[in-house]
Amino acid sequence: MILMVTATVLAGIYGLTFSVWPTGFRDMELNVTPEVIQRLRSLQLEHKFGPDPTTFYPGAVTETQRAAAQAAVDSAIQSLIEELPKRPRRSTVLRALKATLADFGMSESEERDQILSYLTKVMRICGVESSAELFNVWRYGFPYGWFF
Repeated sequence: MILMVTATVLAGIYGLTFSVWPTGFRDMELNVTPEVIQRLRSLQLEHKFGPDPTTFYPGAVTETQRAAAQAAVDSAIQSLIEELPKRPRRSTVLRALKATLADFGMSESEERDQILSYLTKVMRICGVESSAELFNVWRYGFPYGWFF
């Protein structure tokens, strides 16, 4: 039992849990309308990772970091704009978000929280209610939602 707990903790700390976390459980078809695609395009056009007083986010430390973070989110949105009409499934959305998070190199916790905020907006637009603990596993290494 102690060995299993230790292995689970280490897998979470080193990101192994995230790399194997599935995106296809409880898959379902989504209603992808032209309005959904338009809302994704509108979000893609927004200036991201600047100061946000509503969430007390101070903005990215440098313009280079801000632009890189925005490019990551915009790339995920573009992927969904192209893929969702062909494959309107929950797993399509989660797979795109997982790929974005896997490549997101920012180590500042504020940027990590902010990217999750933008990706949550993407999920809502697409009609996906939950990341199925994907976000918790990426952010903290563990599916904390299973315990609360």
